[in-house]
Amino acid sequence: MELYIITGASKGLGEAIALQALEKGHEVHALSRTKADISHEKLTQHQINLINLAETEQQFETLLSSINPDRYSGITLINNAGMVTPIKRAGEASLDELQRHYQLNLTAPVLLSQLFTKRFALYSGKKTVVNITSGAAKNPYKGWSAYCSSKAGLDMFTRTFGFEQEDEELPVNMISFSPGVMDTEMQAVIRSSSKKDFHDIERFQKLNETGSLRSPSFIAGTLLSLLETGTENGRIYDIKEFL
Repeated sequence: MELYIITGASKGLGEAIALQALEKGHEVHALSRTKADISHEKLTQHQINLINLAETEQQFETLLSSINPDRYSGITLINNAGMVTPIKRAGEASLDELQRHYQLNLTAPVLLSQLFTKRFALYSGKKTVVNITSGAAKNPYKGWSAYCSSKAGLDMFTRTFGFEQEDEELPVNMISFSPGVMDTEMQAVIRSSSKKDFHDIERFQKLNETGSLRSPSFIAGTLLSLLETGTENGRIYDIKEFL
């Protein structure tokens, strides 16, 4: 049995990953601002506001200290929580909007990954961290200066972390995984923006109209299969590789 710790697990991709991990007989710690509408004997839910970094650090350390790693053949942290807003051109977002965005999309996953790595440094089982990224990490979009840069930063953290772990006797394996366009609340937020703020809005509206958005359950299944077969430390994976 393995243990999965998943952020943003109350809806969308995070919830789908949690459900499928539970179906496989694994234990799940689900972290989110609001509790997921699911119940399972192997599911423990934690209400955490990841934007509040001081509170997050304290709560996550408490969670990690409660885990007996020897019970599991592997432990995986999935940094899934994220936001696309503010959808605004550079120079138009407020300080508060930018702070909230970067704290959730970049600083929080870096913080959780560091705490995870430190806590399980002596654990000899399989240790994995997955950072959910986006094609926006490589491709610029007008109106997504915050989102593109936060995901690019997260990908470079993944690559650097993997490079550093080559020196460790008991390394943590970290990857980034880009799920592509999914039928989630984030896509609804994108479609509800304006042409002024987001230049490519019509393309994303058409993806929805033509049924081109993939389901979170499909993406979750693909990711879990990848984790079962093994991953290359520090690599950026894309769903397109598995279609």
